[in-house]
Amino acid sequence: MKQRNGLSYFFLVLAVSFWGLSFIFSKSLLAHVTPIALIFFRIIIASVLLGVCCWLFFPQSLREITRKEWLNLLALSFFEPFLYFIFETYSLKFTDATIVSVIIATIPIFTVLMSVFYFKEVLSGLNLFGVFLSVAGIVLMLLPEFSDVTFNPYGILLAFGAVAASVGYSFFIRKINDRFHSVFIVACQNVVGFFLFLPLFVVMHGVAGMKEQFSALALPSVAVNILFLAVFCSALAFVLYVIALQKVGLARSNTFTNLIPIVTAVAAYFVIDEQFTLYKILGTLVVIVGVFLVQRPAMMKQ
Repeated sequence: MKQRNGLSYFFLVLAVSFWGLSFIFSKSLLAHVTPIALIFFRIIIASVLLGVCCWLFFPQSLREITRKEWLNLLALSFFEPFLYFIFETYSLKFTDATIVSVIIATIPIFTVLMSVFYFKEVLSGLNLFGVFLSVAGIVLMLLPEFSDVTFNPYGILLAFGAVAASVGYSFFIRKINDRFHSVFIVACQNVVGFFLFLPLFVVMHGVAGMKEQFSALALPSVAVNILFLAVFCSALAFVLYVIALQKVGLARSNTFTNLIPIVTAVAAYFVIDEQFTLYKILGTLVVIVGVFLVQRPAMMKQ
């Protein structure tokens, strides 16, 4: 059991690392493609990759799924990737990324409350303190930037919409029966997301716009970055996260997402020469301590 949970924590670290790096790759891609096109391309590639894997290794899964389970899969796909990416992407058009980051960082708080009161997951006072401490660490990391931020009620509302979408996704992913392999679950999530984003992509770009967006894929840097986002961030990271969630629980898995800003900050320091300030160092340490406190009782029982 100890070895199995240790592997689950390793999967969580890998997942949040890929998601943290995704901000660096996405930032460079947005100079060539629109936000909707970027998400759409990621989902196309991830859907094909995961669909082939399911067809080769889990052909019986589609025959075994019940109507209720189909509804749960459709619901989680609607919440994420569809609603979450729309709310998160467009919240950045109305308010500063710093504010959006802090609001997104509150997701584990709401997920923990849902885990305790609805799914009856057992968490100690130390666990709960760790959740709030990890959020406080992110606020500390971003504290110097608050003097330059732009507050806009629409941006704030959209950012909290992303939080609600993430909690909704967590709710339905927790309800799905463990008998479905994580690859199958994430494949369904991406395929449904493809059909949800397709009308948006067509309506927002038109024929000429779609040709222009697809032509950008001919650039080697664009193609490589989108492949990374699709394979590692939209496919592999979600598979690893779902595997870990089934082993260590929703609340403890979700708290690991607070490590994402740390991965992004470290990667930005090495890749695009962003400054790694004292606030970021202190905030990083606080987040790590908070995440450790959330996991600590589980580690001690093993």
